Amino acid sequence: MKSITFNLLFIGFLVCLFSCEEEEIITETPDDIVPTVIKDEVLQEIERMFPEKENFRAGHPELFEVSAEKNILLSKESEIYLTFVSEGAGFKNSLGFYTYQKGNEPSDPSALDLQILFPNVSDDILNQGDMLQLGKGTFPAGTVVGFFLIKKGWSGEVNYDNETFYTDIDFNTETQQHVLFKLEEFDEIILAFEDKMPSENSDLDYNDIIFTISDNRDQNITDSFDLRKVVEY
Repeated sequence: MKSITFNLLFIGFLVCLFSCEEEEIITETPDDIVPTVIKDEVLQEIERMFPEKENFRAGHPELFEVSAEKNILLSKESEIYLTFVSEGAGFKNSLGFYTYQKGNEPSDPSALDLQILFPNVSDDILNQGDMLQLGKGTFPAGTVVGFFLIKKGWSGEVNYDNETFYTDIDFNTETQQHVLFKLEEFDEIILAFEDKMPSENSDLDYNDIIFTISDNRDQNITDSFDLRKVVEY
């Protein structure tokens, strides 16, 4: 009997060893952050465009048109980087990304492979200019890169079951909760989120988290994104 019990335990150990996924440990501050400096004139323009408590949707309706690009589309193989600009939220939100190939759009958010970038997007945790690379290498041409915000996502761990807003806006409960556009003068791609839905008496200022997106870490001109449908200012 002891021999049978031991054998069963050993078999169970082997099954777990080869089939059980290692639990991902996510810390509040990513280990691979790269500190950078955002140009003063870029910060001034962003601050001008996103005044506190002012309805951004009313001031920039073109960003909410169906024709306006809401995601990043790669025109050629490239790395992708996201840089923290500012946070004006009252919640500890989490931000991440997902990818799929153009023409193979998922029909449901449950099909997305969600990857957390910043578990806690708070300016008492992050420094302006903190940059992360998406993934570990390059993405092929034709890749669509979307982003998601988990409302109140951080409480010592990432709360994946909380309300989540996607840049693929059909996956959202109510409406478009982000904006994506280019500051043409500075060659900067801006991503910003509003973390309250209109039904929650949102101020609609869309400055709860603001990031820039680039295809390089050296502040060179971004030339790997298909920006033909991205609104420019």
